[in-house]
Amino acid sequence: MGIPFDLLGRAFARWGHRTYPDWAWPLLARALEGLPPGARVLDLGGGTGVLARAALDTRADLKLVIADPARGMLRHAPEQAEVVVARAEALPFADAEMDAVLVGEALHHFQDPPAALGEIARVLEPGGLLWIYEFDPQQGVGRWVYWGERLLGEPARFFPPAALLRALRSLGFEGDYRERRGCYVITARLRSETPQAAARPA
Repeated sequence: MGIPFDLLGRAFARWGHRTYPDWAWPLLARALEGLPPGARVLDLGGGTGVLARAALDTRADLKLVIADPARGMLRHAPEQAEVVVARAEALPFADAEMDAVLVGEALHHFQDPPAALGEIARVLEPGGLLWIYEFDPQQGVGRWVYWGERLLGEPARFFPPAALLRALRSLGFEGDYRERRGCYVITARLRSETPQAAARPA
């Protein structure tokens, strides 16, 4: 069982942006403002490219790459973006290749989130941006999303924002989060050149 993402590309392309709260978009735009011209940005677990589209609307000069294991989702990605069939735990990119990584509503679907976080740290250049939008399983709408995904047979590996931020700091990131009604955004920068082994959020 599980959500048949390969069959839902058209629906996600049309409606996916509506699952994000209005307050998250200005946070994304603000984070992208500091990237260099022509920055290479990875939309990880990006599916049809909801975040990629928003990034391009903010900065048309960005070079977007969407990585997702579901080919049926990637078929509906924006033409301006490069698409790569890949899992977050084994990214086909060189060390320090990306200026930024965006992860929207995807971390809880990864089979091994700590391994995925380690890969994110590996492919980001020092000083690179990490922007994550997720649900807090302990409160608000996040609790409903957690139980809904459990019923659908998804991994449902949700983490409270403070626990996720601790794991990121152990990998050399520095940042903070904003949370409202069980949804949160983490904005962080990679400080160290040598990421440590991924730490499991507690």
